[in-house]
Amino acid sequence: MSAGVRYQETAGPGAESFSPGAARLLVLSVAVLLALGLTMLFSIGIGQSDPLHYPFRQAVFAVVGIGGGIFTASVPLAFWKRMLPWMCAGTVILLLMARLVGRDINGAHRWLSLGPVSFQPSELGKLTALVWLAYWLSRYRRRAHEFVRGFFIPAAGLGMVCVLVLIGPDYGTTMLIGGTGLMVMFIGGTRLSYLFFSMLVAAGGFTVMILENKERLSRVVSFLNPEKYADDEAYQLMNSLYGIMEGGLTGKGIGQSLQKYSYLPEAHTDFILAILGEELGLVGMLVVLGLFLVFFFAGMTISWRSRDPFARLLGFGITFLITLQAGINVGVVTGSMPTKGLPLPFISHGGSNLVFMVAMVGILVRISRGESGSDGERRVLRDSQQWV
Repeated sequence: MSAGVRYQETAGPGAESFSPGAARLLVLSVAVLLALGLTMLFSIGIGQSDPLHYPFRQAVFAVVGIGGGIFTASVPLAFWKRMLPWMCAGTVILLLMARLVGRDINGAHRWLSLGPVSFQPSELGKLTALVWLAYWLSRYRRRAHEFVRGFFIPAAGLGMVCVLVLIGPDYGTTMLIGGTGLMVMFIGGTRLSYLFFSMLVAAGGFTVMILENKERLSRVVSFLNPEKYADDEAYQLMNSLYGIMEGGLTGKGIGQSLQKYSYLPEAHTDFILAILGEELGLVGMLVVLGLFLVFFFAGMTISWRSRDPFARLLGFGITFLITLQAGINVGVVTGSMPTKGLPLPFISHGGSNLVFMVAMVGILVRISRGESGSDGERRVLRDSQQWV
């Protein structure tokens, strides 16, 4: 029995579709994470010339994100199918603009400046890739086992987004989008052999690029032996670990961190969890991990209980992407993974990431209401087989 047939059986018309309880847990976990993020940014601002700079900006981004989440929770899922061509065109144009005329920050061109606000087009790329895969694999789910329609075409669209993000260069986001995309394809019925081969090719390509880039190679080497490179390449990691160790079980208390006083670079963004660990201890970090686990299981429940294939795949992709990004950030901060430059969802300071993450949560809330992703018409597959 093919993977496509297995998927068809689990998404039958008799499946339960509404998930109000899971949606409430989802929103509650996100709200607590946002509150924790703002609290830590207030703490990091203590002792700075403008202590309200980061928390004020984050509060503004949160309001914008919540507005976006309300919008995405209110529009029908068919809206994303209609918008897909425009999303694809906008993603390509914005990513190319970021590379060609975007701001140069530490040798990377990932940002476009819109007045006082910087925007990362790669955040739009995440959503575009997920909508594309959900649309295509749900439309051709009876043929998901085929090479061309089940693997090559969806992988080509995913690969295009990944390549445009990679030339930023942005290795971390590329791996995040690519890894999530392959998982969505697996759930959608693509043969595992095709996915395994593509993973080997991608791993080989990344290995070559890392070996030919001294900066990337030094990150890997310093990760393997951080004590040896504590004064240069592993400086950030060692100070992150020092802060977590200083926090102990219950932490020093809100506002009592020492690492935030310029000892730990990017304390308000990628390494904010280390400050949280120093001030709230292991207990605080476990609370954060627990909230992301609640988010994961709530999102997966919403996805699994959806009877519409498009909604199910899109919900799975959103849940997996946000949780995977959180896992990668935790791995980097605790020294379990090389530095990737990915923020902690809902907690790290950053406008583009926060706005898009909250907006994607809104899509999950919409899916939890049990609405089909159809346009209301009687849909028919391209191979003349009617949907079940």
